Amino acid sequence: MRTSWLLILFALPSLIGSLLLMRLAGAGQALQVQQIVVALIGIAFVLWMDKMRRNQDAETGSSIPQQIRNSVLMLAMMLFGLAACFASFEVGNPSRWLKLGGLRLYFSAAVLPLALLVLVRLHWRLQFSANANVVLMLVFSVLLTFQPDFSQLISFAFAALFIVWHRAGGLALKVAISVVLGLLCFWCWQQPDPLQPVPYVEGVIQLAGSAGIFAMLAAVLSVALIPIGLFYVGIKRNEHELMPIALYYIVIMICAYLGSTPMPLIGFGAGPLLGYFAVLVMRRHS
Repeated sequence: MRTSWLLILFALPSLIGSLLLMRLAGAGQALQVQQIVVALIGIAFVLWMDKMRRNQDAETGSSIPQQIRNSVLMLAMMLFGLAACFASFEVGNPSRWLKLGGLRLYFSAAVLPLALLVLVRLHWRLQFSANANVVLMLVFSVLLTFQPDFSQLISFAFAALFIVWHRAGGLALKVAISVVLGLLCFWCWQQPDPLQPVPYVEGVIQLAGSAGIFAMLAAVLSVALIPIGLFYVGIKRNEHELMPIALYYIVIMICAYLGSTPMPLIGFGAGPLLGYFAVLVMRRHS
């Protein structure tokens, strides 16, 4: 079984559960259709990219300097998108959404898993400048702080520190970024969040609990399969770059259970779906 298929299978219980819980909460049919369409597009694109890369390795013929330039450009585009969220500011709401016509995309949820994948490749495999990589991590963190988005910030921070501390050397740099990220998280935590949890977005575990203990256990198991799958592939298939992303999902799921951010995949929202499938598209294929 190819790794992409395995990671899709780990996500399927959450995707199916999201539809069942949206029905339970009385979410509109249009929202359910959107969830299905985004999931199907994500799965189809992952499998298409898998097929394309069976005949040609994505990195064949690409030098390390070129890979570094492409990675930095990709990160710059993500940072531009995060900054563009401030242009969509609405009075009384955090600046977390990027307006695309009549739609609002939760941009950080869509790009942070992929950003972590790119950052860990730069830091571990391509041996990009540690100082420059840390600066990029801090720019992401500052933008999340000012949105403000504590849940995404602390999840990104835990994963970023895992990346930094698992590269040899530079103790002073490791301590410095740990302190700075800690201060940013503390300051962001102090900011008020006017958004209330929505049952089929942030409150899906509690919503499942209202249907009975077995439904709640099934929901918990479904969301747990996502980081478990990433850890499994990271260890068994020697794709260690997936491990910080698994850590990101663990922290984000804890925050989602507390009602401060959408629960990935099992909760409604295009952003978390796009974020997960973007990682599957861009991960090192085996």
